[in-house]
Amino acid sequence: MMTGVILAGGLNRRMGGKSKALLPIQDQPLLLRQLTEISRICNQTIVVSNEPEAFQLLLASNPTPMNVQWVADIYVQKGPLSGIHAAAKAATEQFMWIVGCDMPFISSDAAEAMKQLCQEANVDAVIPVIDGKIHPLHGIYSRLVGSEAEVLLKQEQYRLMGLLDHIDWLPAENAFFEKLKLSSKFVTNVNTPDEYKFMLENLS
Repeated sequence: MMTGVILAGGLNRRMGGKSKALLPIQDQPLLLRQLTEISRICNQTIVVSNEPEAFQLLLASNPTPMNVQWVADIYVQKGPLSGIHAAAKAATEQFMWIVGCDMPFISSDAAEAMKQLCQEANVDAVIPVIDGKIHPLHGIYSRLVGSEAEVLLKQEQYRLMGLLDHIDWLPAENAFFEKLKLSSKFVTNVNTPDEYKFMLENLS
């Protein structure tokens, strides 16, 4: 099993300040959609947010109880790297499945396959690389990467891609998922109103 982590600490500037985690998709807020998928394979679920009140209200009104741990950034508003650092401090499982709150199609099947690869290869992380593009979110990370993240944050190096330069990781490319008959749609994210509209118009 794993710790599932949703990074929901961004300012949502490109979405006009509207919370991406609360965007409705097929009559369900994106966050609830993600939590349901994460619960399939994760013993622990963490949402990293510095302002969790709106999300907590949503969960309180949900008819299905969900056990969610709320964690705030230690290094506040320093991007996804600070979220990974905070989550690693709170994680109880060896591996973390880390996603952004703007990813509507996260896949527990893909995550489980990547976790197995991470474990078998004895590496710090397995990251999707789809059509040549690295997607550090929807990656599987050892919780031990938190110490490396802290070193970078103390050095005021906040790029998430910079973390990959300092850990031992493997790519999971198109062929890896195709062999398992898994769509790579899970790396889709929604950053702008236009991307959100396009995603809704192309739901399958």
